[in-house]
Amino acid sequence: MLMTLRIFMALAILVLVGAGPTTATAPYTSIIIDSGSPYFVPKSATVSSGSTIRWENPTPTEHTITHTGCMEDGAPCAFDSGLVLPNDSFTIQGLAPGKYPYICRVHPIMYGILTVTDSQQPSQL
Repeated sequence: MLMTLRIFMALAILVLVGAGPTTATAPYTSIIIDSGSPYFVPKSATVSSGSTIRWENPTPTEHTITHTGCMEDGAPCAFDSGLVLPNDSFTIQGLAPGKYPYICRVHPIMYGILTVTDSQQPSQL
């Protein structure tokens, strides 16, 4: 009985001081793939360097998130998701400051731009 009471007290103390496992996740900038114009929502996003960016595909169609540099000979390719299946996502982080235009290689009419700044205040348009 005394052992049970001690275990209960120890668990109560852990709960009170906030110890134990957590389910918190790191924040990220979300860009949603849409079936209609503007196709990427927001079409233009600005984030701080080191930020995490996540494209989410709730559509019933496969898409890609491909930096346009990946499609030019000799240009640096910053990211290329490959096929992002329906109800899946693509996440990147740690891009250097700069402008990153991107498209869907499956549907070239779909395009957006990601701007990475040294600033700590991300914004979305």
